[in-house]
This record gives sequence, C-alpha cells and structure tokens, in this order.
Amino acid sequence: MNRRFTTGSSCTPILVFLGIVGLSAVFFLLFTGRIPFASLKQAAAPAAPGTAALPKGVPVKPPAPKKPAAVPAVFGKPDQLFAAMTAELHAGDLENAMKLGGSDFAVLPGTNFLKLLLTKAGYRVPADGPVFTDAGAMGQVARYAVTLEPAAPSAPPLAGPLWVNAARDRISGSWKLTDVIISPKLLNQGLAELRRNGVIPGPEKLAAPPDPLTSAHDFLAGVLGRDFRAARLLTDKQKIAQEKLAGLCIVFEEGDYQLAKERPIVVTAASKEAAIALVRVHSDKMNSDAEIGITLHPGTDGAWSIQALDFSRLLESYVQKSGAGKVFYSPIVKSPQGGESLVVYFDFGTAGLVPRAIAQLKIVAGLLATDPAKKLRISGHADDVGTDDYNYKLSAARAKNVREHLHSLGVNPSQIETLGFGATAPLDPNKQSDGTDNPEGRSRNRRTEIYLDF
Repeated sequence: MNRRFTTGSSCTPILVFLGIVGLSAVFFLLFTGRIPFASLKQAAAPAAPGTAALPKGVPVKPPAPKKPAAVPAVFGKPDQLFAAMTAELHAGDLENAMKLGGSDFAVLPGTNFLKLLLTKAGYRVPADGPVFTDAGAMGQVARYAVTLEPAAPSAPPLAGPLWVNAARDRISGSWKLTDVIISPKLLNQGLAELRRNGVIPGPEKLAAPPDPLTSAHDFLAGVLGRDFRAARLLTDKQKIAQEKLAGLCIVFEEGDYQLAKERPIVVTAASKEAAIALVRVHSDKMNSDAEIGITLHPGTDGAWSIQALDFSRLLESYVQKSGAGKVFYSPIVKSPQGGESLVVYFDFGTAGLVPRAIAQLKIVAGLLATDPAKKLRISGHADDVGTDDYNYKLSAARAKNVREHLHSLGVNPSQIETLGFGATAPLDPNKQSDGTDNPEGRSRNRRTEIYLDF
C-alpha cells in the first residue's frame, strides 16, 4: 500500500509539467497566427440550422460596416433650399425634392396635391428657368411662387398661383418648408384635371384661407394685368376712389413697372384687425425703383381688402424719370372740387392731345369698355394767361377733344359729360407769392380732369 502511494505521487509533477508545456504551445500558436482564431471559434460554435459548417482553417469575412445615416442638409438661406429642390426636380426625383423641404412638409396634404399635379394631372416644372420665385414675406416667413407648366397638350395653363412658405427651424437653424398655399381657382382646376385622368384625391382641406400677403398679390396681379375689375374687387370702394386705382394702372403701364425680383411684397405689420404691406417695384424702361404702401383689413368673411393705397413715392419717381419738361405728367391729382381725379395735360395755348395723354386715355377707354353703364365727367381747365372768355373756350375745347378721342376708342358718347371751367379752378398758383410767373404751376393748370362714376 505504501509503495503504490509513493509511485502515484512521483508521477504527479511530471503530468503537471507536460500540461504546462501543452498550454504554452497552444498560446504560442494562437498569438503567432499559425492557427486562425476565427477558425477555432467557428469550429467550436454549432452550425446554424439549414447551413453547412465552414471547412476548418477558412477565415470568416467580417460583416460590412453599417452605412452611417445621411446627415440632414442645413440650408442657411431659403435660396439654397430651393436650389437643392430644383436640382432634384430637374433630375426627376420628386420624392427626394419634397423630403428636402422637411419631414413635416413631405407629408402635408398640400404637398401631396402638388405631387399629383406633377404626376397625374399633366403638369411639370420648367426644364430651364426658375421653379421657385421669390414672392415676398410676412414676418419671419418667406413665400415663394411655384412655377408649373402643362406637360400634356390637353392640360390648360394654371388658373391661379401656387405658393410655398419657408421658415427657419429654431433648433437646426436650417430653412424648411412649412405650407403649400393653393388658390381656389387653381385648386378647382387641378381637381378637375385629376378627375379627368381617373384620380380622386382625398377629402383633405387644401385651399388655404386668404391672408394679407395673398390678397396683396392678387390685387397687384390685377393692376399688372391691366384688369381693373379684378383689382377693384379687392379694394374697399368706400375708402379708395376708382380714379386713384385707375391712376395707379396708368403709372404701371406707362412706366412699365414690374414687381421687384427680391422680396417684392413684405407684410411688415399684421394683426387680426389690420396689416401693412410694402411693395417694391422696378422699371427697366425708366431705370427706376419705387415703393407702394398698402393697408389691408379683414372682412366679416375673413377675406382681406385694400383699405388705403399710398403710391406718392412711385408718382414722384415716375414724374422725375419721365422728363416732364413743360408738360406735367402725374396722371392723378387731388382735385380742387374734392377727392382725386385722373388728369391729362396740354401744351401752352393748345387743345391738342400730347402723346402721353393719348396713351392714358387708351387705358381709361379700356376701363369704360368693361361696363357700358359706367359714366365719366370731363372738366377742362386753363391757366390764367389770356381773357376769361378765351380760357373758357380753350378749356371746353380740351374737354371736347378728350371726349372725341375716347369716342374714337369705342366709348359711347352718352357715357361722357363735358364741362369747361376756364382758369377758375387752378391746381397750383399761376404766380409766385412775389408776383413773378410760376411756370410749373401753370403747366399743372393746363389740364383736363376725368371723374369716373363707376
């Protein structure tokens, strides 16, 4: 017994030594790369169901690293956002273009309607030229017009404007789109085209309620389009005389004024009761910039109307740039009889119409032609050079010539009443306070005033 115990004890140190040597060899091979660690790990792990175990000694390809999520673009200016969206639209990627507008914008009902116009209603963005045009701002919100054109021969031109609003995100500082504003005319037209193509949009409310900026745009569209009736519908008839509105139409047409390209209409102050808009215009013809002030108030139906119209700066710029010379050219004046009137001017001692007066009367004739029931009163005037009898006859001849020219343009003579006032109703003094001649005052007094009775 003692002998067996001694023998077993003598073998123990040998076995421990051999174990240490074996483990050392394994670690040596692992860390020197002789045996791939991945192969051992694969061999030790059971094969997944339905798959064959990899052969021993074949390394496993590590999984491809995950692609990092795209970092949202940051647009420091609205123009950068619209340039990026335009590039995507021209590349044919409508979905990505809408996503650039922001995650909230991409799912708006108005955005879906815009996508339907571009995919189902027969419209497209222009292949060249801007898709988004600066239309102005209201507070911190910028507004851009969206340009679409018919892609199919059957699709009519758009019947009204389509706008998008953009605002700076408070957290990221990037500009994003917040709203799609669809005019009622465009909405009705778009829905009709979609139905004709077998598409029935959802019941979402798409027409945005009118706001001061849209009403100012619609008003100026009427003025720029020489559509007096459309512009008149957006003004308070008790607050703005039709002569004043007609005078604005004349200045826009003669001066060839257009809305400025950048921030043409800015609503500088707005509340539930009133809003004030500043309109910037430019004329290439006259190389002139000018401003118009508009005050708007909401009606009981929520629609905003023009309550006050100040274009004195426009008139001043227009007169200065027109090279008035001896004939004063402002087409609207405050009449001595009260209110405002359209006015055409004459050279000294004559009743003949100057070219500018002829151009103005063409516009007046167009206004009268829209309704045969409209009336106008023409009063002729003269400066005080000459006898009273001479000036009465001269003023009457001036009023008569205006009437005959309007008749030649298609206006029914029964719509016109003429009067001659001679030198009895001057706009300006004919003489200075020291008794010397006042040539500019005389030029303003050689005139015919037109009162529109609409």
